[in-house]
Amino acid sequence: MIRSRLFDFYNAAADSHMAETARLARTIDTWWPAILTALTEDVTNARTEGFNRIIKDTKRVGCGYRNMDNYRRRILAHIALTRGNETAA
Repeated sequence: MIRSRLFDFYNAAADSHMAETARLARTIDTWWPAILTALTEDVTNARTEGFNRIIKDTKRVGCGYRNMDNYRRRILAHIALTRGNETAA
């Protein structure tokens, strides 16, 4: 089912004769192994992306940390306070 839909997508992209759809088709072709894994397996990087967002927010609010230890402590404190007793996925 997935393969037939992918084939239909590539045909539609080729028929459109648009540079944007051709680029999208190349991007999907490049990332297809990862996309297929995401579609067929119960695998996600949502937890990592969530932590990355917390780190970016902490950095933005901190207005530039000069001490890496303080920066690390602030991130860990924020995660501990907001993610308290959640279990790992």
